[in-house]
Parts: sequence; structure tokens; C-alpha cells
Amino acid sequence: MIKTTIKTTVAAAIILLFASASHAFFVEPAAQGNDPVDVIVIDPGHGGVDAGATGPGGLSEKEIVLGVAMGLKDALVEKLGITVLLTREDDTFVPLEERVAFASRSNADIFISIHVNAARNSKASGVETFFLSYEPTDAEAMRLAEQENRVVLPDGTVGTAPEAVINDLKNILHDLAQSVTHHESSALAEAVQVSMVRGTRRHDRGVKQAPFTVLGGASMPAVLVEVGFISNRPEAKWLGKKQAHKRIANAIAVGISEFAEMVNKRASKVKVNSDDRARR
Repeated sequence: MIKTTIKTTVAAAIILLFASASHAFFVEPAAQGNDPVDVIVIDPGHGGVDAGATGPGGLSEKEIVLGVAMGLKDALVEKLGITVLLTREDDTFVPLEERVAFASRSNADIFISIHVNAARNSKASGVETFFLSYEPTDAEAMRLAEQENRVVLPDGTVGTAPEAVINDLKNILHDLAQSVTHHESSALAEAVQVSMVRGTRRHDRGVKQAPFTVLGGASMPAVLVEVGFISNRPEAKWLGKKQAHKRIANAIAVGISEFAEMVNKRASKVKVNSDDRARR
């Protein structure tokens, strides 16, 4: 498992950040080490009373991302032969703060949240990958973060995070910006985005940064992927097909596999060097 050093104070702040939400949780700070990737958690966004974005004909984000996530799980198990878990495997509501908490409890080495974009501009299209940062790449990235950060309760009530929670997030991200986790997430996002563009041939919207709540408590490399625009009629039609789900899933799997290979090589090198020192 990839283990990174997170300050105790940051871990405590993360607990406080999400304790105010509908379900309190505990995120264990990761320990030190350079172990290989052996557990991945995939998070199909939304679910249950939270349909996410809705496109032409009633097509919902929650349906698309679950199809992609299930395909991604199969592809990763086949490619890497490791443990792959999902935060939900059916049309179930899962609170935002519980998603990354599940990854932490599962000792995940990688956390990837799958979403579908929507915009007022019906011509907007393409794929993009985000990693956590309080300073968004641009206004559009901030708009998307605000959209995905909606607090949806089990009864379907929609609200926003209180100002105190936002201030805590700022403090956490200030520390995380200097951490190994942040840099690893950036590298993972780059690998996934390049592979997704190459594998799906969709418009490349690039790697971006934004303050997504679902990534806020992650102590492992974590990214959020937007696999297309449900507000774009032609793209929504494509996203509604199972063939598209499989194609997107395979493309993301290749990117994750390339990142995992890099991590595993580094872990192997550290082990060899350690063994060499032991023999001296």
C-alpha cells in the first residue's frame, strides 16, 4: 500500500472538517512506507436520491458513472490482479464524506471518483481530471467543484457546506499542498487524463485543480474524473451506451496501471536498496 506522511494536526482537522456532515467518520493518517499498489477504491459519484446531472431523455449521471465504475473494476482486476472496491455497487445513496472514509478504512492505495460534467454551454464537451487544491485552475473548475460539493441528505434535501467547514478545508489544503499525497495525486491525474484522451478520442480539457469535498480527506493519491458532458446532446447519447462505458473504463484503467507500475518500480527499488544495505 502506498503510505504517505500526513501531519497529525492535518488528520485531526480532516476529522473536524467532515464531522459536521450528516454522518461523522474517522480517517486514519497514513503511515510511512514505500509499498506497492494492492488496493484501489473506485467511487461512482452520486446515487440514490442524488441523481447528479441529468441529460436529454432523463439520462442521469448516477447511471453512467456506475456503468463506468463497474467496467473499471473488471479492467483493473484483469490488468493488475489486485483488490478493487467500489463505494457503491447499485443505485444507493452514499454521503460525500463517507466515500473517502471508506477508502481510508480499506487501506486503499488509490482513490478515483467518477463523474459526468454539465454546463450551461450545450456545446461544451470532452474529458478532464482533477486533483485536490483550494486554488481552482479557473472559474469553470470552481463552478464544477461547487456543483459536486452539494450536500445531499438521505431525504433528498440539498444544501451547501457551512463557512466554517470551508475555512477548515483551506487550512488542510495549505498543508496538503506540500505533501507527498498532493504530488502523487497530480501524477495520477496526469496519467489518467492522457490515457483517457488517447483511449476515448474525446476532447482534452486537461488536468485541473479544485476543492472537491469528496477528495478532501484522502490520505492516498486521489483524483476526480469527469468523463464527458451530459449537457451536450451528441456526447450524452454516446455516454448512454454500454460500449462507451467499457471504452472509458479501459482507458482509465490503462492510466491507473501506468501510475501503479511507476509506484511499484519505486517500491521495488527501495526494497532492493534496503537489502543491499543489510548485506553490507
